[in-house]
Amino acid sequence: MYKIFHENKALIFPHIEEKTIFNTHNQEQTNPKDIEKNIKHIKNWLEDSHSDLIVEDMDTDEAKNLIQHFFKMAPAAGGIVVNKDKIVVIIRNSIPDLPKGHIEKEETPEEAALREVEEETGITGLSIVKPLPCTWHCYLLRDVWMLKQTYWYVMKTEHEIHVQPQTEEGITNVKCIAKDEADAFLQGTFRSISETLGDSIRRLLH
Repeated sequence: MYKIFHENKALIFPHIEEKTIFNTHNQEQTNPKDIEKNIKHIKNWLEDSHSDLIVEDMDTDEAKNLIQHFFKMAPAAGGIVVNKDKIVVIIRNSIPDLPKGHIEKEETPEEAALREVEEETGITGLSIVKPLPCTWHCYLLRDVWMLKQTYWYVMKTEHEIHVQPQTEEGITNVKCIAKDEADAFLQGTFRSISETLGDSIRRLLH
């Protein structure tokens, strides 16, 4: 299953896996008229619907062509910092979130994740423990629909944690949460995070 989130709704391809869309070459090109029809359908859903859209009748090549024609990619990376039996979260624009940001030119996702987490939280000495599933969400920027693939990693630090929220990015608080706070965080954060990373977060908060 592959999901693209927009606000509190999801575009769901139940029979297609993420890796088959982005790690394989198209075997054939979709008919341009079909692409145009699908783009109109997705655009109407993005702009006018508040419910999930489940796409049952689209194969991998059709889905790949639709995504390539409709969205401009905006890759990002972030992390979940583990501190003993807690994890680090942020409050950005009044919403519980995890630190992340855009991948710069010639940066790897791992490099970007470490840089962005340090910039947004003030935590130093970070290293990556393991990768987590990617989240996908889209947003409208100057009349262009952007598709953000965010690479996520579990991180740790050997340094003592001293936080400093990156206020210019709308971050007002950086804090550690424990197991008994996980449900509140997941209920308050973005659906892309709660659905994609919720199980991982609960396992980290053992």
